[in-house]
Amino acid sequence: MGFTGSARKVQLVKGEALFNVAKNKNRPFIVVADDTQVRAVGTSFTVRLPAGAACSNSRSGRRGGSHAPRYTERQTGARGRRYADRSAARRAIATHPVPYSKVARNLAWQYGQIAFDNETLEDAALEFARYSDKKIVVEPAVAGLTITGLFASNDPAGFAKAAASVLNLHAEVGVEEVRISR
Repeated sequence: MGFTGSARKVQLVKGEALFNVAKNKNRPFIVVADDTQVRAVGTSFTVRLPAGAACSNSRSGRRGGSHAPRYTERQTGARGRRYADRSAARRAIATHPVPYSKVARNLAWQYGQIAFDNETLEDAALEFARYSDKKIVVEPAVAGLTITGLFASNDPAGFAKAAASVLNLHAEVGVEEVRISR
């Protein structure tokens, strides 16, 4: 890893990072995340390591008359899925365009927030685990219920109380964990 005359290479060990890359076709910028490499020659993008899967959101200019940015998303595997065979994860890379509103939600972490759009309580609990030592435990019977909203990333108890209120559930706040149940 490092910067040389032919490449700029960094490794993301955990978490999420936003990169604003100066355009240079002769020195691509490469982010190694788990067993995936994201390569850019000039763009703004994020790379994230949730549950062993690398994701990126990138912005690039459009070709032709429009100068509006075009956003794409690449994701290795399904969210939260772990692979016993790492080669399966490498083969599962998909790229698709995403609307600006989704990019904004994906970047809410920069402002200490987590944005959910029809996310399951189970996935929301996993996302909060990235930001807080206080664990959210979701009863299996309600784990598939979904939530939409913008929440403070450092307040899992506040999230649990809000989700419980909206979904007619119960939130029990303890010292080390928060439980969401019927």
